[in-house]
Amino acid sequence: MSGIIDYLLEIIDAHSDRINEAINIQKRVWDGATGTAAGDATDAGRGTANTAAGATGTAVGDAVGGEPYVHPLLLTRGDNMFASAFGDYSRAGMDSPYHPLPAYNPKEIHYDSEKMFVSELIGAARAAAGGMQAVPSVRANMGCGIFPTLFGIEQDLFEDKMPWVQKHLSKDTINKMGPEDLVFSDEFKSGLEHMDYMAEKLKGSCCGLYPMDLQGPFDTAHLVYGDAIFYDLYDDPAFIRHLMELSCEAIFMGMEECVRHIPDAADGFRHYNNLFMPNGKGGIKISEDTSTLLSEAHIREFVAPYTSKVLERYNGGYIHYCGKNPHLFRAFMDMPLAYGINFGNPDMHNMTAVLKECADRNKVYYGTIPRGGGETQVGYFKRTLADATFNGKTHLLLSYQTDGEGSENPEAIAEAWNTAYEAATAMRNSHAC
Repeated sequence: MSGIIDYLLEIIDAHSDRINEAINIQKRVWDGATGTAAGDATDAGRGTANTAAGATGTAVGDAVGGEPYVHPLLLTRGDNMFASAFGDYSRAGMDSPYHPLPAYNPKEIHYDSEKMFVSELIGAARAAAGGMQAVPSVRANMGCGIFPTLFGIEQDLFEDKMPWVQKHLSKDTINKMGPEDLVFSDEFKSGLEHMDYMAEKLKGSCCGLYPMDLQGPFDTAHLVYGDAIFYDLYDDPAFIRHLMELSCEAIFMGMEECVRHIPDAADGFRHYNNLFMPNGKGGIKISEDTSTLLSEAHIREFVAPYTSKVLERYNGGYIHYCGKNPHLFRAFMDMPLAYGINFGNPDMHNMTAVLKECADRNKVYYGTIPRGGGETQVGYFKRTLADATFNGKTHLLLSYQTDGEGSENPEAIAEAWNTAYEAATAMRNSHAC
């Protein structure tokens, strides 16, 4: 398996110059910098193209020292690139040049560092081969219940889905707990061992490591206590406040341990195989899926104060949630240290309104955006860029996955993105006049 790991790292590191530059470009988006269109749709003239690895990309100028750059697109290849563009697998010790890479289920990777790492690296290679400004990364993918294990609960493992918490703590047990009763579970320690294994293998690579899955305080509390939490919001709010404080303490304890195992954490955090968020903007991700089920009053009392407490501890970050709750969206828009937002279900939202509000509130929308039926690629890119731009600043880090075919090949996407950005820039400049 070491041959497969070396091979995937070679694919990723063939793009190291462009990926390091992409980090600087993403930093400028978080800092509110304005990009300007530059160059053509390939990076061949920059000495970073790699034919065997399928690198194409976009010319981004010099992102250092205030020079022009094209606004980043976080492009990932979703096609069968390993069987076509990447060709020779003999270096990985495989019998056939088109032998598929291994696929492991969530249960078999959970306690196996090599299998976990290979699974993560395949996605990182797809991000690198997009040829744009996706920043590849890996993590110990232990499931969303990994931080709640500090309370002493266990996740159940499955072959067909991610780990999940099915047995919860009683109110009596939680009431008797204080911060001193939170301990690192064997499962959490296993995740840290995965992180150390990955960090060692990544030495000298442009691929980075990011923390285990961090759920927000209310999501953590729900995983620990179960659905009874929704009754006690009304019946025993004092108990819920106690549980929320413990959840924050578990987050602090777990995150600070994760940070110690990430070699370049002082610079910022990577997330989900395409994002870089500098420490100047906090850098952490907080998931708030359960919070979408709450009323406005409960969001204000039991979500906003505790999520803000976590953001304050780490000088900010971005918020993710699946589903839709306008009161939750408003609460996060009102948090100064929530620098960005990401939706798991952008199709459930009016994304034009979301992008315009993010731009108006100086926050970044990161993630996918649905493409309208019949909308051309250039038209789609122009629309999203225009919606996300305010006062000359574009508050968008758009994730886009290509199947690699026809107009969806990376070269065509790069050209469409540059065309759209040039048009958006020209329109912005004409309005400024």
